[in-house]
Formats: sequence, structure tokens, C-alpha cells
Amino acid sequence: MSLKNKIYVKPEKSRLINLLDDIKSGRIRIPVFQRDYVWKKTQRLELFDSLNNGFPIGSLLFWKPQELVFNFNNKIGPFFIEYNSTNYSYVLDGFQRVSTLLGALINPFTYENGVDKNIVSDYIIYYDLKDEEFVQLRGKEEIYQIPIYKLIDTFEFLSFSEKIREIISDIEESSLYINRAKRLANQLLDYEIPFVEIIGGEIEDAVEIFHRVNSKGSDISPIWMLNALTYVEDEFRFHNEITELKDRLEKYNFHELPSDIILHCIETSTGRIYFDVKLKSLAKDKKFPQLVKETFQNIEKAVEFLYKNTFVFDSKILPYNLQLIFITEFFRLNKNPSQSQLRELENWFWTTSYANYFSIYSLSKQRKAFQHFQEFSIGKLNKSVYNDDVNQKFKTLNFPDKINYGSVRSKCLSLFLVRNYFLNENVNYSEINIEFKYLINKGKKAEMAIPIDKNNFNFNLSKRNDLSFLLEDNFLLDINHDAYFIDNKMIELYKSNRIDELIEYRKNVIIKSEYYFVEKLGLEYFDSEYLWFDFLEFENEGKFGYDFEVDIPLNSIKKNTKNLVWDYKNKIVRYSEDDKLFDLFNINELIDFLNEKAIQDVHGEMPLHIIKANENGFDYENMIIDFLRDNYNEEIHKINWKI
Repeated sequence: MSLKNKIYVKPEKSRLINLLDDIKSGRIRIPVFQRDYVWKKTQRLELFDSLNNGFPIGSLLFWKPQELVFNFNNKIGPFFIEYNSTNYSYVLDGFQRVSTLLGALINPFTYENGVDKNIVSDYIIYYDLKDEEFVQLRGKEEIYQIPIYKLIDTFEFLSFSEKIREIISDIEESSLYINRAKRLANQLLDYEIPFVEIIGGEIEDAVEIFHRVNSKGSDISPIWMLNALTYVEDEFRFHNEITELKDRLEKYNFHELPSDIILHCIETSTGRIYFDVKLKSLAKDKKFPQLVKETFQNIEKAVEFLYKNTFVFDSKILPYNLQLIFITEFFRLNKNPSQSQLRELENWFWTTSYANYFSIYSLSKQRKAFQHFQEFSIGKLNKSVYNDDVNQKFKTLNFPDKINYGSVRSKCLSLFLVRNYFLNENVNYSEINIEFKYLINKGKKAEMAIPIDKNNFNFNLSKRNDLSFLLEDNFLLDINHDAYFIDNKMIELYKSNRIDELIEYRKNVIIKSEYYFVEKLGLEYFDSEYLWFDFLEFENEGKFGYDFEVDIPLNSIKKNTKNLVWDYKNKIVRYSEDDKLFDLFNINELIDFLNEKAIQDVHGEMPLHIIKANENGFDYENMIIDFLRDNYNEEIHKINWKI
């Protein structure tokens, strides 16, 4: 710690009543870089419960610089403060406690410098003399409930005591309430709060000293420190920037993204992975506000990608926070990624999720993985995933027992089920409300989980214990079986009341589908040599009506024909991809082009054992011709082409 000026550190104590006077008189001030008041009702009540019991509430940290450095708020809690004193200190740590104490212990009806009437009721706390507990009232005030600001105001307390004696005729009861109020009043008036005052130095020095002298050994959070060190009057307040970002992320259900993850994204946007970046050097960089602005734009792109491309419908279901940090870096380095790069980024997400990637790698390996990912992001590498042993495949963990957002493997299964739901169900993914229910509510096993979008689910669940009604005859025509991993055998088992067999069978069904998905990623599925199902039987029966050799090329044809632009005037068809246009001048060129696209997609998505079984390659001309006849016959006729 380099000290430009002499610094003094004074640990002291102050009676609560004296602390309130210092705040009201302006001798203690709140710097504008402090975060907003965020304490909830329970935190406010717990603070006064600690005071009542004589428990410590932690020391406060004040700082008195050599000269005025920061502006200060003219309002603390609901009260406007008139600053006349020229001898004052800033509150560096303890703002939430100070605001709560002032807001509850000052009489808003006699305070002379102004009260914010819109919020004053949020701060008023009562003590229930009957139940001996602190409360915030919702309804009518009872005679035995006293606002605690009256306890430290002599005239208000005397008036309250007289009123109790008038209304409560039972002398013993009224005396009990008055004595309880007196005891609490004395406790509040005599309570001493420890504080540390730092005199002199810069804000960096004050922050460093607090790390060393705080009696609880607790640190100021990195977010708070950056808020203090990077504050620019009327221009930049780091905490406000984070709050505004979270507001923008709410449409993706990422508004509860932890602030420290946002900070790690900023640190990583310097080009080095966050754990290699020194926070203080970052804070001293004059370009920090611009770095924050650009990083937040990339975070928004990353979150949108996760939401729309990988079905991460909530920040809580993101398998690894590091994935957001990496993807934010991708969009920093690649402002206009191609569709093939985005598809590879999707593969990276699913691979790192299923492979338990960030759990198995040490920090040094994570550093190498990050450098590899950066090279992929700028186009130097085609493959996104770093593997320190190219001869060893990544392997998934075992199938989870429960749907639990505390487990990475469980999150993977949850996202896989959500992915399957939206790929097979014709619903709008832009505004969703996902909740997991169970087909059979027997132990809430993972293999029975079904994600439903409550905004698009057409069945009333209020009186239903599970979703077993989806297996009943009168509902079978109303649902897409594939979306829910339901097939005819499950329906038969349900009708026969063979529930345990149904549960085991559905687990196998999901495992089969997940196996193929993971195999396509190049991963080894858990205990795949010992899985207890017959893959040939699975392929012959079809995956809930899904035939790889038909549906993969057909989906490719559907996808690519949507990119066609029919130019009736010039009698040609244009294909648009990655801001490029391909002109197709006759039906044969169109069929050949779509066939080539389908073959590319098949090689990218088809399970490897099917590709190996087709040594002579693939050809989908007949499938394309049939599809064009069924869906684009009118367009083809308008440009005078013939199939």
C-alpha cells in the first residue's frame, strides 16, 4: 500500500442516539457511489432484534479524506439531510444499517428538513409489546404496538404511556406493556455501535485498510470497491450500470444473474481470463466505463444466444457460469459470426455441459481452454473445444436421479428435455414460462420429468398431481407425443397399471435419445458399453416416430427452402445465407443445391454408426422433388419451371 498522505486509523464506539444526531447534522454523509438501499423487510427487522438482544451488528467504516473528493446524497432513508457541517466523514461500509436505523428511529412527523412521503412508511417499524417482536404493519395499529421512534422521544413516550393507561383498564396489563416499552427504550438509548474512522489518504487506501482492520475479517465486495474506485460524477456509477443491465436481461430470465459473474465477464474482456486480472489495475484504467459498456453489450448477445439457441430459459439452469464468460468473449472477438460458427458455438455449449468440462479442468487447463476458444472465436481454429488428450473422449456423468438445478448433470438433462419439447412442439419460444412437472409423480424421478411452457400449455393443472392424464385416450389426440417423450408402449403400460415398468421404459427411451445426441457431439455416453437396450430395435421402432435417415435430411430441406427468394420477374431463385446470395437458374440447379446442403447437414447430425453403414454416400434428390411438389408447386409454376 503506497501512502501519499499521512493516514490515521481510529477504532471507536458511539451511542446509537449520538450516531443518529451525527447523521442528521451532516457530520456523517453517504457518498454518491454507494449502492442503493436494498435491504428487505426481514433484514430490517432482524437488525432491531439484534439491538434488542444486545447482539453486535458489526462495525461501521467511516472515512475522512484530506479534502472533498466525492459528492454525497442529500437523502438517507426517507429523510432529507441539511448539510451545514464542514467537519464530516463518509460512510464506506454500513450504509444499509445506517439507513435502516435513521429511517425507523427518527419521528417523520416532527422532522424539520423534509420527508419523502412516498417511502417513509417502508421504514417505520413497530414493536409489538404483546408478542414482544418487531413488525411492519399491514393493517390497523393496535394499542400495544408502538412505532419505535416514539421510544427514544421522551414526550412521545410519555404520551403513549398515558394512552395505554386510559384504554387498558387492567392496571397489571397496562403496566406490563409500559415496562416492556421502557426496557426496549433503554436498550436502544444505551446501545453502543463500534466504528472505524480512517482519516486521510485516498479511497484506495481506505479500502485497503478496511480489509485489514475489519474485526469480522469480512471483505468489501469487489463490486462495491469498483463502485467506489471508478465513480465519475454525473457520468458513471458502476452499480447503476449493473442494475440497468439486469433490467435488460429480464426478458431472458437472466435478471438474477450474480453480479460477480458480470464482473468476471468485464475482467475477461481485457483479453485474459478473469482469474488472471487484477481488480485494482482494472479500476485505475480510465477506459473502464467504456469497457463496461462494451462488455454489457456482449453479455446481452451471449444471453440472447443462450436463450434462443441452446434453450437456457433461466440463468439458474445455466450449467456453468464460465460458459457465459466464454460466450461473452466470443461476441467481443467476433462481431458478425457466420451461421457455421454459431452452430459450432452451440456444439461447444453442449459439449462443455455434458463433459463436466469446467469441473475436470484445473485453472491452468482452463487458461489453455480459454486461449483455444479465443482462437476459435477469431477464426483461426474451426473446432471450439480444447482437449488436453486428443486420444481420450470426454465422458458424460451418470443419468441423474432428480431434476435438481444444483447439479450440472441434472441441468444438462433438463435442457435436453426442454430442447426436445421446443423442437417438436409448435409454440412461440420468445415468451416462455418453463416449469417441470412429472408424468408419473412417484418419487419425482428425473426419468418422469416433463418441461411444460405454462404460457402455451392448454390443460388445467390446478387439481392434478401429475401429467398422467396425457396417457389417457381422451387426451392422446391433443398432444404431440414426441415433445413429451411419450410413445404407444408407455400408453399400453399405463393402461395395464404397470407403472414401475413404465418408469423404467421411459428412462430407457430418454437415454436412447440422449445417447445419440451426445454421440453426435463426439462424447462417450456413461457406461455406453453396458446400456441395457437394443439399439437396432430402437432404430427399427423409430425414436418416438423419429427416423434419423429420413427426418434429418427432411429437416434440412425444410430449413433451406425457407431461405429461398423466388424472383418471378427474372425467373430465378435466390438462396440467402450469411449475407451471401446464390442465384439458381433452373430446377436442376435448385435440386442439386438443396441436395448438397442436405448431405452437409446429414454428415453433421447423423449418428456415426449410420454414416459408416452408408459407405456409398447419401442422395436426397427424390425427397427434394417430392417436397418441392408438395410445398412449392405454385412458386415453381410462376417462374415457368417444371419438375
